[in-house]
Amino acid sequence: MIDTNGQRHHQKQDDIRPLFLTMGVGGQYPYPIRFEGAMAHFLFRGGNVLQIGMPNISKAEAIQIKKGALKAGFIKDGPLILLAFQFGEDFFAGCPFDARLIPRSALDLPNITNDDQRLAVDIHLVDLATNTIRGLRRVTLPPSLTVEFLAAAQDQLADQRNGGDFGFKYQSMSPKSLARSTKLHACGV
Repeated sequence: MIDTNGQRHHQKQDDIRPLFLTMGVGGQYPYPIRFEGAMAHFLFRGGNVLQIGMPNISKAEAIQIKKGALKAGFIKDGPLILLAFQFGEDFFAGCPFDARLIPRSALDLPNITNDDQRLAVDIHLVDLATNTIRGLRRVTLPPSLTVEFLAAAQDQLADQRNGGDFGFKYQSMSPKSLARSTKLHACGV
């Protein structure tokens, strides 16, 4: 789900497999995308991808996502992890993350060996009306958020409880409210 300038976009489910392909802004998006909103494909072998899909993306929205200051954070409640992102001043995205859904053969949970490691994330902005790539960006999570997120994912993998039971209280929250409910960290390039 994403919020931008007061408009709310809803998320559907999607499945993506990281492949090594050449992509460029203006080209057709090569992966299946069957949702409107944000979807985090993190901790897969081959990389971490944040997909943002919206129909008829405005130029201002594309610029915020491609070039705006990015802050990220998450809420962990039991086995539930909800990711929150803020691009620029008024573009918000949020989505659930569940490491237990990643096949073990595809899971890539990095070992943290020092306090300076950062998780790299590729952002794919896709216009769903045309299946056109409107933006590509690589960012890194700051070291503190990287350590917190990887520890939360490790805990989630060991937790057998249903995340949906914890998610009900967050379902009615907009991405903007979600982002304001957690500490957001400035991300780097």
